Amino acid sequence: MSALAISEDVKFDCERKQLSYASKALEECNAEDLDEAYKSVNRYAIVRKDTGKLLGIHSDEYIIRPYYELAEKVNDVIEQTINLDKYEIETVDRIHEGGKKYTRLVNFWSEEINMDNFDSLSKKEKIIPQLRIYSSLDGQWGQQIMWSSVYVICLNGMVRPDWTFTVYTKHNKKEDISFTLNDFQSGIIAHKELGRDLFKMMQKGITNPAVDHLFKKTLAKKPAKLDTNDASENVMRALSDLWERYSQRYGNTLFAVYQTATDWSSNPDTRGAIHNVSRKRERQVAEMLSSSEWLGLAA
Repeated sequence: MSALAISEDVKFDCERKQLSYASKALEECNAEDLDEAYKSVNRYAIVRKDTGKLLGIHSDEYIIRPYYELAEKVNDVIEQTINLDKYEIETVDRIHEGGKKYTRLVNFWSEEINMDNFDSLSKKEKIIPQLRIYSSLDGQWGQQIMWSSVYVICLNGMVRPDWTFTVYTKHNKKEDISFTLNDFQSGIIAHKELGRDLFKMMQKGITNPAVDHLFKKTLAKKPAKLDTNDASENVMRALSDLWERYSQRYGNTLFAVYQTATDWSSNPDTRGAIHNVSRKRERQVAEMLSSSEWLGLAA
């Protein structure tokens, strides 16, 4: 089996069914035929051909793009860029809500960054580059491809200040998604740069009051000043618990702060859509890494 094999669960097709509503003639029992009884509208149900499950309702501008085709396009780029025989690659395909959403993770174990040259860290602690793919048929996500890195021992997503989607395409755009060799190679380069940044963080000490101030001014800061306290108590409570854990493991270092923030973004405790909340928080962490508060601590 290929290292880039796509799960059979992903390989389903959909069909479009136009919606209609019962006309007044039908309600009054005066309709002479179906055309008069039901009036069509510019809305189409997107339905799985194999199960008949409704995945979304869209206008006629919506373009159905099967998940497996997106995965195949990314696979083509990877195969053109690296020698698969020399790489240890792991793929994880997940179908969510019966097919409404799709995520694919491609982990590149051969490009790991080992952290064991720091005495305080376990030999099991390493960082690997990860290619993420997102798509949906319910309209909540466009087609999205992005690079990330994962801290293996805790599975935290390693966010960078320039964190962003490598490519993004909405389903109503006629142009299909494009993922190039340069997009792939730039992700590997960024991953190596992240490793150097983390080593610097491990050597930078920090006080508890400075950590508290940083989080209040960034991750916990409310969008609008609704009361005298413009920092979310719930967010600060969650961050404080995580900081206690990571500071005990890594000491009062900037690296422990970074791990606290990425744990908070990677593992949201929420009743909402976990993927949406996690990606929103990752953006917040990226903004924190570019903030004057963080840059002052890192200087």
